Amino acid sequence: MRHVVIGGGIAGVCCVEELCRLAPSDDVVLISSSAVLKGVDAVIKITKTIEEVLVAEKDLTSLQHANLTVIQASVTSVDVGAKVVHLSSGAEVAYDRLCIAAGARPKVLGFHHERIITLRDTQSVEDFASRLGSARRIAVVGNGGIALELIGAVRDVEVVWVLKHGHIGDAFFDEDAAQFLLGLSSGECVGVDLLVQAIGVEPATDWLPAELARAPDGGILVDDSMQSVSVPGVFAAGDCCTVAPGSAALHWFQMRLWSQARLMGCHAAAAMSGALEEELQPLSFELFTHVTRFLGKKVVLLGLYNGQKLQQQPQEDMVMYTRALDESTADATFVRVLLLRGKMQGVVLIGETDLEETFKNLILDGLDLSQFGPQLLDPDIELDHVFD
Repeated sequence: MRHVVIGGGIAGVCCVEELCRLAPSDDVVLISSSAVLKGVDAVIKITKTIEEVLVAEKDLTSLQHANLTVIQASVTSVDVGAKVVHLSSGAEVAYDRLCIAAGARPKVLGFHHERIITLRDTQSVEDFASRLGSARRIAVVGNGGIALELIGAVRDVEVVWVLKHGHIGDAFFDEDAAQFLLGLSSGECVGVDLLVQAIGVEPATDWLPAELARAPDGGILVDDSMQSVSVPGVFAAGDCCTVAPGSAALHWFQMRLWSQARLMGCHAAAAMSGALEEELQPLSFELFTHVTRFLGKKVVLLGLYNGQKLQQQPQEDMVMYTRALDESTADATFVRVLLLRGKMQGVVLIGETDLEETFKNLILDGLDLSQFGPQLLDPDIELDHVFD
């Protein structure tokens, strides 16, 4: 059996390493257009099932497995009928099972200028770093994870933050959580030395054959085993794929995040090797979890934290409770929970709250919490003991 993986990002690298572990007697081939791979440097356990993923770049030669062949080349096309991958060199790579982890391309503004930078790879980051030293003022356009992390990391330069939404981190936070992180301000028209655009990504799938069904966002449509819904034996993972509606559990949804890229790559490997049939589906696919850091604060997002997938539910059936403690100190914390008919659906935790495991269990257990009301967030109540 020969497994071929296209893409040297997190999803592709995690898929390859998991395939080598699960199927040591099979041939595994990784095709990457770059000599620099993106992999998981460390996984920090917040709880048994909630993890913070640290990403690092590694050299193409760093992957050392007896059954692995690494090819540095660009893929020009895939023939799903003949089960062949065509490379820019003219070579062909045959496969029995294929995983496409081609990632996504950054969206760009509708105009070009020498002072506009799009952060997308090592070279663009190095270019930005070299030009930042001579800049007095920069503008950051975007409101997602990259923009938030960039704003928190830049020092010794004036930053103008350009938002489409009414508050920061619209994809992650509601207005209360955003104000907890950073006070809102009104903008004005200003001149800048550099403009960094971080306005999202779109799946890099336009080069793939029409036989591979696409979702409306352009992603390869996959089922809950990460296999194409239209071509058996072809899998996809990471930013280039879209999980088909109905394939995910109630409290899980897709976002194009490093943590999900890792999960999808490993999940695809388990399915490709046959191990998925022998092992239980990872809990991470039962519950959306994401751990990151914004503006120096640890942020944990659980379940349908912003009401995702609940748009059709009556507003009167939903309630949110919010708690902010020690707001003027370094130990400040923020907690917001969302309940539907008394059952917890999602949680936002900012700072060191130590509530991750308790709230994860409350979401998955589906307990009726109506009787507690706002006291659910009373800091004097030890929730882990109440619901032990």
